[in-house]
Amino acid sequence: MIWQNILLFIFIQINICYAIDIKAVAFSLNGGGDLYLPLIDRFNKFSQENNLNINLTLDLYTETNSTAIVTDYEAMLDSLISSPHNTYDLYFYDNIYSIKFAPYLINLKEWLPKEHIDMYAPGIGSQSCVSKDKWVGLPITIDFTVLYSNPTYLQKYNKSIPKTWKDLLETSKEILDEENKLGNSKLMGYNGLFNSLEIGTCSIYEFIYSFRESVDSPFPSFPSIEAIDALKMMKKLNEEIGSDSHFQFNDDYTAEKMQSGDFIFIKYWYFPNMPFNVTALPGGKVGISGSSIGGFNIGVSNYVDEDRKKAAVIALEYITSKDMQKRIVMENKLFSGIPSLYDEPEVCNVIDCEFFKSIQLIARPTSKSKNYSSYSEKFRKYIYEYLYGDKSPEYVLKKINDISKFYYISTNTENTNIGVIMVIVVGLLSIIMLFSLKFLSIKHMRPYFRFLTDDFWVLTVFGSLLIMYASFTGLGKVSILKCELRTLLLSVGFTMSLIPIFYRLILNFPEQNMISHWVSNNKYLFLIIFIFTDILINTLAFNSPYTIEDKLVAEGENFQVCKMTTYGKLLNYLLLISKFIITLCMLFFIFIEWNIEESRLDIRYLSIAIYMDVISIVVLIIFNWIDVNDYIIATIIPNGIYIFFAVTNYVFFFNYRIVLAFMKKDDDDDLFYKTFSKGTSNYGSTSYLNNSKSNNNKDISNNKNQMSDKLLSYHYRTNINNSSSSSLLQSNYSEDSLN
Repeated sequence: MIWQNILLFIFIQINICYAIDIKAVAFSLNGGGDLYLPLIDRFNKFSQENNLNINLTLDLYTETNSTAIVTDYEAMLDSLISSPHNTYDLYFYDNIYSIKFAPYLINLKEWLPKEHIDMYAPGIGSQSCVSKDKWVGLPITIDFTVLYSNPTYLQKYNKSIPKTWKDLLETSKEILDEENKLGNSKLMGYNGLFNSLEIGTCSIYEFIYSFRESVDSPFPSFPSIEAIDALKMMKKLNEEIGSDSHFQFNDDYTAEKMQSGDFIFIKYWYFPNMPFNVTALPGGKVGISGSSIGGFNIGVSNYVDEDRKKAAVIALEYITSKDMQKRIVMENKLFSGIPSLYDEPEVCNVIDCEFFKSIQLIARPTSKSKNYSSYSEKFRKYIYEYLYGDKSPEYVLKKINDISKFYYISTNTENTNIGVIMVIVVGLLSIIMLFSLKFLSIKHMRPYFRFLTDDFWVLTVFGSLLIMYASFTGLGKVSILKCELRTLLLSVGFTMSLIPIFYRLILNFPEQNMISHWVSNNKYLFLIIFIFTDILINTLAFNSPYTIEDKLVAEGENFQVCKMTTYGKLLNYLLLISKFIITLCMLFFIFIEWNIEESRLDIRYLSIAIYMDVISIVVLIIFNWIDVNDYIIATIIPNGIYIFFAVTNYVFFFNYRIVLAFMKKDDDDDLFYKTFSKGTSNYGSTSYLNNSKSNNNKDISNNKNQMSDKLLSYHYRTNINNSSSSSLLQSNYSEDSLN
């Protein structure tokens, strides 16, 4: 017997050692724990009876043991639930914070049986417990608003409970008028509860919801006829059976009126066993209603280890089981998130199931913003500018849209026609650029295009098109793909537009050299190296170098922009540096070849294009550093720069040659070079000789080094002593003669 007792004691101790202790935290403004504490006790009893070895304890914060719960409930909960070092496994939290706290809670779909989630899916749980298809909690209690009608006055004047807001208005007006005649000035027609607190948001949202077209219709969009009609009725109620101060009183005033009975109708949270007629709130039409939901969900922390998660999920599954919810409904007459409960005779024998079925619930717009509290405050503020002010319904509804809406330029002309204009402009420019390539095949035009071969001219024009098409990534909703595609189009477009020109500048170097010789013999390899480098860097950049940043504009229109990560900035700097080096090299060759007769006009137009490119890039870099709070400016400025960059390259590389050709009356192929040489040869020679003399004097006086002399001699040279460039010209001449 002694040994049996010893073994039993050891067995108990082993079970205790292996028991898992988990903790829950709850918040209650009323200082009670009438619901939470019994739930915890019942689970612990269930755990003990089934040898689960799980001990659940509860920390209940109330206004009696914590001042923080009153002053900053959200911040306190946030600090607990978001900390990786928190000590709590289960959280009872206000359902308006499901979106906010979603990153810190596990996805219950991955832990609970499908049948368990399916019990809640048809009900309000799909609105109040889900964030991006992630079930972050399940409802424990659901609060909802109802209409309390005072039977004393309804019976006195033989009036029925209103089913529409119009009925409520007419009934209240008639009773108030009659009671005023009797000297009853304390009687309240309707409390409204359109105040500066969160209940104000509930009142507004459910009121607008009650004006939807049908029971199955979604929440009315802003601005819509339904939403505007709702606001007009709201103001009518305030003006005819209430007042600004009357509608803005807080909950205490409502509780006082309910206690005294000095009211006809009151909108407030549902409480069982009240001595008034309790019905669903009225609507714009008979049979349509709307009630905001409150209440608490329960979720499991994502920061605890696997064993504690498993234990917490077991506790959650028990607390949210159908049997436990049935018990809560029958004992406390509370609303459950399991709709099927109200079809069970056992439940309906205790509560009025038809009443609960008549409640048409609507969750508050918690998904509209990452910071719901801020959104809710602005939401009320704008509505009250109409309800208590002089703004129009259309104005305030647009302002509400602007709180959470992100604007962007598109081909939809609802907000602006800039998108359509841009598409038309880019489309026309594209047609012009592509059509102009036809001039390469016209015989009397060919002398004007000897600077490059036909294939490189095509590449240059297509490069300008790619740069211009980068502006299309600014149309429509911002996405990471568009951010990445814009960088790709700009970098590859830059390469295709300028590298053919760079190729010719290298060949035009005044003296024979190994680089020019290699480039001449490896024309396409030279081009491919640059294009491959661009594609390689951009391929690396497709590994999430961008994020989408929300630009929230106070009293304005929000928009989104591409925001580079540190990794993305590194790759972008690499691209910029490579383009900067290419540009510097081109400017160097332009300086060297400035006075060469056969490309004199080409070089001058090239220099204009390159300088315009540099200015465009500098302006774009500066603009990216400016904090812009207008989505139209933030879009059209960079897009305008892309188009300007592309057009200037096209005009000064290619198009001006067509203009020159049409300005000439003589169709002789050599006219192009005769025109270029006219006045140029003498100028070049004279300039070179004069500058040479000047430079010789400077050399004697200033002892300049040989490198400077060499560069200056190249700069003033008027001809090319380079077989690579000569062979290119001969090739172009041969092609012309064949054609």
